This record gives sequence, structure tokens and C-alpha cells, in this order.
Amino acid sequence: MDQKQLERFVDVAESGSLSRTSKRLYISQPALSKSLRLLEEQLGVRLLERGPRGVKLTKFGEAFYKRARSVTSELRRANDDLNHIKGQFTGCVSLGVTPGPGILDQIIPKAIVRIALKRPNLKFKIRSGAISELLVDLHRGDLDMLFTILDERTKGPDLKTQKLFDDSFALVVRTGHSLLSQKEISLDDLIAHRWVMLEDALPLWDGVLDLARKNQIEASKGPIESNSLVFIREVVRKTDFIGIIPAYAAEISTASGNLRYIPLERISHHDQLPNLTRSLGLVHPAEIELTQTAEALLRSINTVCFELNLIGKGPRAITNANG
Repeated sequence: MDQKQLERFVDVAESGSLSRTSKRLYISQPALSKSLRLLEEQLGVRLLERGPRGVKLTKFGEAFYKRARSVTSELRRANDDLNHIKGQFTGCVSLGVTPGPGILDQIIPKAIVRIALKRPNLKFKIRSGAISELLVDLHRGDLDMLFTILDERTKGPDLKTQKLFDDSFALVVRTGHSLLSQKEISLDDLIAHRWVMLEDALPLWDGVLDLARKNQIEASKGPIESNSLVFIREVVRKTDFIGIIPAYAAEISTASGNLRYIPLERISHHDQLPNLTRSLGLVHPAEIELTQTAEALLRSINTVCFELNLIGKGPRAITNANG
């Protein structure tokens, strides 16, 4: 049994097709079939059921696939580390990213470009998706680490985290908006304008409504929700709407000069509003040591966050997620 046999088996198990695997791995289909049969003979069990619609795993194949997937991932990481020691900066880093304002359009591109210019032979795979899907890929070995919001889903003895920065929400308005000239923004001012916000910021709107009711201020305009920072920016840029987005994204978005950033501290009664502070950072399996290449990407992300004034200077230690 060798590495290529395992890689071929894993690819067939995931694709469900000998022809797709043979094309992807640049091996003839007869040679691929022979390699798989030899693997089954060595193990003494049938791993695959072959049929007119492709192949599927037997119960032995399902059990073997889970282990083989981990082995091939670790062998890839081991080869990357050896090449790094030799001074051959090759290999591949797989990063999962949950959608979030400023992450995929600012932080990650800057971090990737920083390394890619210095080490042109490195490969990067960036996947965006829901945290539930990305955590499965992380545990399976398809991803080296995740960039995401650190919450209950990223806690556990099998995960390690590095918190990069804490973030809350902020107001953004167009340049020339009437609120910019006010030293303190009243509840009446907030209620008088239409809001457009991320879904995560809804508790802030609810808090403003509660305060308005307590102060007998009537609210007749409901908010617009969106998971797209681009949409929110465009609405705010062209109207008198108030945008509510993460503070770090607000600072990045206002750098162009089209939008202006208003901290929540300028709102009267801001101390009575819900605290929506959350931590963002990197997550990787606790039992797997990051490759030198993955460590380089981690440092690059850390540096970019510092340059964007999101974190204090210097690297932060990776700690157990339960610590």
C-alpha cells in the first residue's frame, strides 16, 4: 500500500466515478482499476461496488475511507513541511472563510497576495460557505483552517483558535448626511431615518425600538435586512438611510470617502443598547499541527489585520478553544 493508492481510492470514493478520477489524476482507467484492485487484495476486503452508474463504497470502504482521508491529508502536510525545510516553498494551503463584510473582499485577498508575491510556487484554495459545512471539511482534512466568528460552534477540545480581533457594530451614512453635523445623535434622529443592516445587527434595532417606546417615541419605519455588504453600501451611498455593519467593515468601507463612519458612542442612551461585540479569528484542528505554509498564511492574515488597525501589534498565541 502506498500514498498514490490511497489518494486514488479517496478520489474515487468522493467522485463516485472511475472516469472522473482518471481524468483528474491523469491516469488511464485500466491502470486506476488495477491500482484499486491491488489495494483491495492487500486489505483482503472489497472497498468499492462497481455498477453502470459509477462506484459506491461498501461498508468496508466507508470505514477505510475515513482513515485514508486523514492519512492523505497528513501526508500532504508532511510533504509541504519537508519542502519548506529544503527551501522549496511549494505546497497548498486550504482556507475556509465564512461570508462576512471586509473578510473576502479585503483581509483575505491582501493576505494571499502578500505571500503569493514572495512565494510564487505556493497554491491556495479558498472556500466560502456556512460554518456548519466548513467545520465538516476542517475535521475531514479538506481545510487547514477557518477564518470565522468565534462562538459556541468553534469551541471544543478538538479545536484550537486564534482570536484576531473583537468587533462590534457601527453606523455608516453617506458623505454630507445631516447626522454628521450633530455632536450627539438622539433617538428621534435614529427613528426618523430608515435603516439597512445585516441580520446579525437586528438586536441593535430591537434595542433602539425598546428605548424609543420607553421614551414614548413612535417608530413607523422598519429596517431592511441584507447579508450583502455591497448592497448595504450602495443603499447608504445613494440615500439618507442609516447602515449598520460591523465596525471593522465600517472603517474599511469609509476609506474610499463615499461613506462616513459614526461610532455608537455618539448615540444618546448608547449605554442602554445591547452589546453585540463578537470575536473573529482562525480555527484549526487541535490534534493537527499547522504546516509551515499554513503558518505563513496565518502570520500574513495577522499582519493585514494589524495594518487595517483591527488588532494590536504582534502575534497572538494560539490557545485551546476551551481556554
